[in-house]
Amino acid sequence: MCYSDPDAILLDILQTGNLPSNEHGHTALDDFNHFGAYSGCNPSQVSSEAYAWARLAFVSARLRTS
Repeated sequence: MCYSDPDAILLDILQTGNLPSNEHGHTALDDFNHFGAYSGCNPSQVSSEAYAWARLAFVSARLRTS
């Protein structure tokens, strides 16, 4: 795992297959895309690095722990 590459970390998370869906059938990544569209957190308005870290943080925060 590369700790300085948010896209690589997110890819590791996605490859585990442990990205659960909520009661509406949306994954955290789906919800982030909706959040980004409405909050202005999208690659055309923030740097690609900031966007990648925000996406990783959003998805990580939504993962269920068991």
